[in-house]
Amino acid sequence: MKKTLFLTAILALSMSFIHAGSFNSNLSSSEKKTVDSGKTLLKNTGKAKKMCITDETDLGKRVRSVMKKLDPSYMAEAIQKFPYKGYEDLPEVMEEIITDFDSYVGIPYWSEEHDRYFDLYSAAEKISDETKDGTRRIVANLKMSPFGVIKTDIIIEKTEDSFYYESTNLNQLRYKDKMDCVSPKHQKSVIIAFREGDSWIVYGAGAVDAPKIPFLSGRVETSFINRIKTFCKFCIDRV
Repeated sequence: MKKTLFLTAILALSMSFIHAGSFNSNLSSSEKKTVDSGKTLLKNTGKAKKMCITDETDLGKRVRSVMKKLDPSYMAEAIQKFPYKGYEDLPEVMEEIITDFDSYVGIPYWSEEHDRYFDLYSAAEKISDETKDGTRRIVANLKMSPFGVIKTDIIIEKTEDSFYYESTNLNQLRYKDKMDCVSPKHQKSVIIAFREGDSWIVYGAGAVDAPKIPFLSGRVETSFINRIKTFCKFCIDRV
């Protein structure tokens, strides 16, 4: 009896730590198993309050602050774990991947509306690139149908043990050139990488604060969310 109670207590204690550390209870047990297995987890989060990353790390706190301030209508997360051994230069690799704008053109994006693949970006052009006090700042024009050219402000910061990327739209986005759908600085993507024991955690969050129009909301949400997931997965898959 005592042995049974002891084992039950140990099991309960271990379960209580499933979401400890970098992630909270918004990351389910099955989702955590996906991450622990080394697979990419893509998660339709919806709202900033449902984010699964905690503020127990500086980068986690920064991401949560950015997303809470945006207070998005649509949001998605992506998570993957890599071993540290063999990926020691991951921050450098992440920077190379994200700043290789030529590779953006031709990223396959599955359109549920049209039931076929399109290019996520049909054009990508770097306008400026400056580094000051350890922060690299890039402005790029990224052409994405059906939203046209997105003038994008990009921030990159890295150390040997961490990576931070943040992108923000600088111009008004229009849906099929028929209606305004996203105001300047109301679309953000953040991708971070940090050490956790013998592993790297790569976490991405993309979000849009846009009005929900009854007859278009489902279509627009699918369009935004799937594009966010596609870009995050593209970055992670190339590591």
